[in-house]
Amino acid sequence: MTGHLLTAREVADMLGVSAETVLRWTRRGELPAIRLPGGAIRYREADLDEWLTARSCTAAPMGADCRRIHPTEGIT
Repeated sequence: MTGHLLTAREVADMLGVSAETVLRWTRRGELPAIRLPGGAIRYREADLDEWLTARSCTAAPMGADCRRIHPTEGIT
């Protein structure tokens, strides 16, 4: 397994929502997650990036420039 794994709290902070919202999306199958052997839920950064890109493209008007959006872009 490669890439950094994020907790629901870290994903929530990145997206500006509550951790419960992130977990609700996960339970509904809307947000890709992995379950670790001990039962903890984690999120791969690459999966989250793809999920955000897909959602931004879905919501974009026809013919709009569908650029990759990353929630931490520009943060120093």
